Amino acid sequence: MNQKAVDAFKTISEVSGELNIPQHVLRFWEKKFKHIKPLTRGGGRRLYRPEDVELLKAIHNLLHTEMYTISGVQKIFKDKGKRFILESASHGENEKNLGQYDQNETEIHDYTADLFNSQNSDRLRSEFKTFLNDSISELESLKEILQRSYN
Repeated sequence: MNQKAVDAFKTISEVSGELNIPQHVLRFWEKKFKHIKPLTRGGGRRLYRPEDVELLKAIHNLLHTEMYTISGVQKIFKDKGKRFILESASHGENEKNLGQYDQNETEIHDYTADLFNSQNSDRLRSEFKTFLNDSISELESLKEILQRSYN
C-alpha cells in the first residue's frame, strides 16, 4: 500500500485512526475549538492539513494525557493562543509551560473559599456560577455524544 507524503491532507478516518479516537469526537472538537478548521469537500468530506493534525494531536494530549477538561483547553486557547499550544506540544513542554493551568482541587477550592469572603462576593459568585454552567454544558454535550454512540 502506498504511504501518503508527510505534507498530504488526511481524511477524517485517517486522522481518527492516527489518534485512536472515534470520528465523532473529531467532529465534536471542531465545535468546541474554533481553531480546528478542516477543509470540506463535496458531500461534507473533511480534509485535514498537516497543521490541523498537529493541533489535534496537541489537543488530544492535553485532554487524554494531561487530563485537562475541554473548558480548560479552551481557556488555554483564549489566554495563550493556538501557537502556544502547538509550540508546547512540539517541544514536549506541556507540563512546564501549562502548569499554571493545572486543574485540581485548589482551583475549585479557591472559588468556593472566596464565595464566603464579603469582598467581591457578587463578582465571585457570578464567576463561580459561570464555571458551574460551563461544566454542566460540557457534561450535557458528553452525555449526548454517549447516547448517540449507543443508539
